[in-house]
Amino acid sequence: MKLGKFIYLESFLLVVWLAFGMSTSAEGKSQEVPCTGTLLSLDGKQWFLGIDPKNVGRDQGWANTPPVDARSTRVPWVIQDVFPDYHGVAWYWRSFVAPVNPHKKGRYLLRFWAVDYKADVWVNGVSVGGHEGGETPFVLDVTTAIKPGTSNLIAVRVLNPGDERIDGITLQETPHRNKTSAFSSGADYNHGGIEDSVELFTAPAVRVQDMYVRANPATGIISVEANIRNALPSSNKGTVEFTMSPAAGGQTVVTKRVVTAIKSGDTLVKEQLKVENPRLWELNNPYLYRVTVKVQWRGMDGFDEQSARCGFRDFRFKNGHFRLNGRRILLRSSVSGNMSPIGIHVAYDPDWLRRDLINVKTMGFNAIRFYGLPTRHQLNLCDVLGLLVYEEPFSSQLYTDSPQMAARFDQSTSEMILRDRNHASVAIWGLLNETGDSPQFRHAVKTLSLVRSLDDSRMVLLSSGRFDGELSIGSLSNPGSPEWELLLGAERPGAPKTKPTPMPAYFEGVGDAHVYPWVPHTAPEIKFLRELGHDTQPVFVSEYGIASAVDLVRVTRHYEQRGAAASGEGRFYRQALDKFMVDWDRWKMAECFGRPEDYFAQSLKAMAGERLLGLNALRANPQLPGFSMTGTVDQGYTGEGLVTSFRELKPGTVDALFDALAPLRWCLFAEQVNVYRNAKVKLEAVLANEDVLAAGEYPVRFEVFGPNAEKVFSKAMNVRIAGGEAPFATPAFTEEVSANWPAGKYRFVATFERGGAAAGGEAVFHISEPVEKCELKTPVVLWGKDDVLQKWLAERHVEVREFDAAQQSGRELILVGSGVSQPGGAPAFKELAGRITRGSSAVFLDPNVFAAAGQLANLALIGQKGTLINLQNNVYHKDDWAKRHPIFADLPSGGLMDYTFYRELISNVGWSRPDAPTETVAGAVFAFTGYASGVLVSVDELGAGRVVLNTLRIRENLGKHPAADRLLANMLRFAEPDTTKGLEPVPDDFEARFKR
Repeated sequence: MKLGKFIYLESFLLVVWLAFGMSTSAEGKSQEVPCTGTLLSLDGKQWFLGIDPKNVGRDQGWANTPPVDARSTRVPWVIQDVFPDYHGVAWYWRSFVAPVNPHKKGRYLLRFWAVDYKADVWVNGVSVGGHEGGETPFVLDVTTAIKPGTSNLIAVRVLNPGDERIDGITLQETPHRNKTSAFSSGADYNHGGIEDSVELFTAPAVRVQDMYVRANPATGIISVEANIRNALPSSNKGTVEFTMSPAAGGQTVVTKRVVTAIKSGDTLVKEQLKVENPRLWELNNPYLYRVTVKVQWRGMDGFDEQSARCGFRDFRFKNGHFRLNGRRILLRSSVSGNMSPIGIHVAYDPDWLRRDLINVKTMGFNAIRFYGLPTRHQLNLCDVLGLLVYEEPFSSQLYTDSPQMAARFDQSTSEMILRDRNHASVAIWGLLNETGDSPQFRHAVKTLSLVRSLDDSRMVLLSSGRFDGELSIGSLSNPGSPEWELLLGAERPGAPKTKPTPMPAYFEGVGDAHVYPWVPHTAPEIKFLRELGHDTQPVFVSEYGIASAVDLVRVTRHYEQRGAAASGEGRFYRQALDKFMVDWDRWKMAECFGRPEDYFAQSLKAMAGERLLGLNALRANPQLPGFSMTGTVDQGYTGEGLVTSFRELKPGTVDALFDALAPLRWCLFAEQVNVYRNAKVKLEAVLANEDVLAAGEYPVRFEVFGPNAEKVFSKAMNVRIAGGEAPFATPAFTEEVSANWPAGKYRFVATFERGGAAAGGEAVFHISEPVEKCELKTPVVLWGKDDVLQKWLAERHVEVREFDAAQQSGRELILVGSGVSQPGGAPAFKELAGRITRGSSAVFLDPNVFAAAGQLANLALIGQKGTLINLQNNVYHKDDWAKRHPIFADLPSGGLMDYTFYRELISNVGWSRPDAPTETVAGAVFAFTGYASGVLVSVDELGAGRVVLNTLRIRENLGKHPAADRLLANMLRFAEPDTTKGLEPVPDDFEARFKR
C-alpha cells in the first residue's frame, strides 16, 4: 500500500519525540556505542540485589544505601535466579572507584547494554536518568555526579512489570514478546533485571556519539553519517576524519578529512568513501570493511574516534526469489528466541549463544531469525560467519492496547534499528509475529515510514505468519521501497489454472505463513507441503518444524548439577518428571524401554527422521523461496529445538539437517508407504538444485532395494537441467510400480552416475501380506450395527452373530465398532459390562462409542474410570509407543511406534485414567510443552472377563492399511475367551461401580 505524506510527517514527528521524549537520559538519545577514553567494566559479582514489593525504596532513600537484606548477585544476570517467582520493583547497588578523566572538560558516561524493563539510575544519590525498554542500550552522562579517584555508589531501580500495575505499567501493555508471569510451556518466562553489561567510560567533551554506515555494492560507495556531540556550551570548528580499511587487515585504503563547524549539542556530518572494485559480503566469503570516524576539536588536545564494520551486499526479493547480491538463494533459516536455562535471557554459559550460530551454519542454514533481539556479540559473529539475520524486537508479539502502545512499539522498533543497522549480516527487519488484525497490526502497517527514515537499505517483513489475513496489504518492503509489496513470482508458462490442494486464503494472498501440519505427516500433509504456493504467489514459510520431547530426566539432572533445582525452571521440570515417573511405573514402561533415559533418547532420535521427512517435501516445492525452521534450540520450555536448551546435540539431527539442506539433493517419495503385496506404489523423484548443476543432461539411475538388499527395480535415464533461472525443484522421475515383491521394508534411491554429487537418502515403504483369514474358535458377536466390520469379518471367514440383548448363552467374543451404539444408552452399556464380568471379552475399536451427547467419552459407562483426552499432534506432538505383545504380533513394536509404518493409524486421543490397566499395551507421552499422557491400547480384567480398549485409527483403515487388518485380527485372537468355561456370577461390587 502507498503511504501518504501525512504518515511520513507523523512518523518523522514520532522519531523526534522518541529521541528527546521517551528516553529520560540526560544525553537524550538512548542508542550509544563506544568511544575512545578509559573504559571500566562494572560487570561481575560485586553487585547487591534487593526486592521492593511495596515500592517504597525511593521514599526510604534506597538510592543512597542498600537495605540490610540485600543479597549478593552478579551482572549481567536476572532477578529471578536470586528471587524466584518475583516480579515488580528490584534494586541493584555497586560501589566502584572512578578513574580520573584524562580529557580536559571530558565527560563520564555510564552505559547499560540492556535493562529489562524500566531503569532509573542514581550515582552517589544523584538521579542521573533512566530508560524504558528491555532489549537495547542507553547511555547516561554522569559527569556531575561522579567522584574521580574515589569510591562511588551506583543504584539502579528496575521495574520488571507483572500483572499488577506499578508506575502505570503492566507486563501485558509493554513490548514483552510472549512473556508470562508463571512458567508456561511455549512462552517466555517473565525475566527482568540488568541483563547485559554495565560500563563507565570517559570521553572528550566533543566526541563521536554515533555513526551509520551504508555500503552500496552497485557504486562501491560507503555512505557515512557521523553524529558529533559537543557537551560544551560553545561552538567551534573541528576536523572530522573518515578512513576505510579491510576489517581483517587494517591497512587504510581511503581517507577523507572535513573541517566543519561543530555546534553545541549534536552536529551530523556526512561523507562518502569510494572503494574501487569492492569485494562483496557473501555467504561463503563474508568480506568486511572497517570505517573509522575521528573528531578533533580545534584548540583542544586529544581526539575521539569510533569505528564500525560493514559489508557490500544487497538483499531483496525479486521475481519469486530472495536474492543476495543479485544471485537468487533459497533462504534457509532457523528461529531462535535466545533462551537459556537458569539465566533465561542471560546465557548461563556465554559460549552457548556462539555455538548456536556455529551449529546452524554447520547444518546448512544460511540465515537465522531472531525472535527478540540477538546480542551484539552474536551479530558480530554472524558478520564473520556469513549468516544472514532476520530480527524482530520484543514489540513484535501482540500486546494489550493502551495509550502508550504506539510510542512503545515505535521505540522498540527504532532502537533495534539504531543499534544494529551497521551489521552486514542483518538483512531483514521484522515488525510483528503471529499478530492478528488489531490496533497494533494497523499501527505496524503505518510504521514503514519510520523504519525507512532510520534505514532504507534493508528488507522489512510486516508480520511473520500473517495472522491478520488482510490480503490488501503486502508482506514485505524491499530496500528503498516505501510500500508493502506482495511476494510476486515470475510467470510460469503452462502453470495449472486450478490449485492442486485447497489452501487457506491467507497463504495464497500474502505469501508469509506458519505451517504446522499433523504429525506424523501422512500423504495429505506431504502433498500440502509440496504444493503450498502453487498457482498463487510464492509463500515464505516463516515457521515450520517438528519437535522432540524434552528429556525430562536429563534436564532435571542438569538443574541439580548446577545447584538450580529449586529455581522456578528446576521445579517446573521436576514436576513434569514426577508425572512421567508415575506413568512409567504404573504402565510398566520398563518392559518396553528399560530405563526412562532410554525412552527419551528414542524420542530425541526420532525427531531427526521427522525433520528430514518434512524438509524433503518442502525442498521439492518449486514455489517456496525460503523457510524458517522452528527452532534453533529448545526454548519456551518446549522441545522445539534442533539442540537441547543445554546445547546438547540431539541424536542424528545434525546429519539429517545437513542432508535436508544440501544445495543439491534428491527429494524422494513413495506413496503409499504401507501397502499390500501386489498393490501399486507411486515412486517420485524431485531434484532440488540451488543453481549447483550447470545446464545439460546428466545420467541418473533410480532403484528399489528389498529387505535383504536385493535389487527389485532399476531404471536409468537422463535428467535435463534447463538453463537460466530454472525452478529450484525439478520433477525428474515418476512411475507407478506394482509391488509384487515379498513382504518387508523397501528403499527407493536415486544416484547420479556422472556429474552430480547429490544428497538425499531414500524413501522407505513397506509391503505386507494381506490378512486373508482370521482363524477363531468362537464366533464374533457384533455389538451394534457396523457394516464396515460386518464386511471385513465376512471376507475373512469369521462367523458373526448379532448381539442378543435378551440372553447370554456362554462366554462371548464381543466386538464394538463405531456408529450408533446399542439402543438403551447407559443401561445397554451396563448390560454389556455385566456380560464381561461373567466371562466374556469385549474389544472396543472406537473410543467415541463411550461419548454421550455433548460429553467427553468416559469409561464410567462400563463401570471403569477414565476420560478420553486430546493429545497434540502438530509441531509439539505426543510420542506413541507400543510394547511387544500378542496384539502387536508380527508388527513393529517394542519402543516408539514406527511413524512410517503406522502413520495413518496414529490418532490424537488417549485414555486418561487414574488407575492402571491390567496391561498397558500402547501409550502416548506428551513431554513437549508441559506434560500429558494417555493410554492407546490396553487390556483390563473386568470380573471374569476382559476388555480391550483401543484409540488407534484401526476401523477407518480396515481393508486399506495392512497394519489395521493385522491389529484387529490380533486383538480378536488375543481376546477370545475360553468357551469351555461356564459363566461366572456377577461380582458383588458390580452395582457399586455404576454409582461412583
